[in-house]
Amino acid sequence: CYYIVNEVHSQYRIADSKHNFGVYDGPQYNDQLFRFIPSDKNNKLFYIYSCHFTNDRVAKYGVGDDEMSLYSGPKYPDKLWKLVPRYKANFFTDDVFHFDNRQGSNPITRDVSVTTGNKSTPTSTIHRKTTNKHT
Repeated sequence: CYYIVNEVHSQYRIADSKHNFGVYDGPQYNDQLFRFIPSDKNNKLFYIYSCHFTNDRVAKYGVGDDEMSLYSGPKYPDKLWKLVPRYKANFFTDDVFHFDNRQGSNPITRDVSVTTGNKSTPTSTIHRKTTNKHT
């Protein structure tokens, strides 16, 4: 089970308070824990179940921001949720140093510094720097 925490106001967690949907910023209780269950038809869509009131699912019943509730009836499409990554990651490999020494026995010493990172916004970067020395 997971707490579902607001990104901006991280003290707020979604709660199932006696079958009523809400957010809470006080102590952590079991009615704030939820689990994600894949739908029978599509594993990219999930029902979000309360771990405390085990039949309750998060439901969006209208277009308004506050038209949400907890529901324990039949499984309808408006009770399904998609998990969407916050960032899109691109992975690649670069050859940072290559030397062919098959024709000789000369020692090879070279310091190579590699900086890797995940760009989180157009204006900031998260870096992890790794330095390797091979002789």
